[in-house]
Amino acid sequence: MSEKKERSIVLKVNGRVIPMNPFVDNVFTNVIDGLIQSLDKIPDDKSEIEILIKQ
Repeated sequence: MSEKKERSIVLKVNGRVIPMNPFVDNVFTNVIDGLIQSLDKIPDDKSEIEILIKQ
């Protein structure tokens, strides 16, 4: 039986955690995962992905 891994995402703006409902959490996670899978040289065994956007 395969074990389903629970994914989670944390959104911070100016250091403050912004709560997300399950739909938004799922959209963020799936979009980011899909974009990353299209890149070369990304390890299959990724356990953490960090994205930092500065304006």
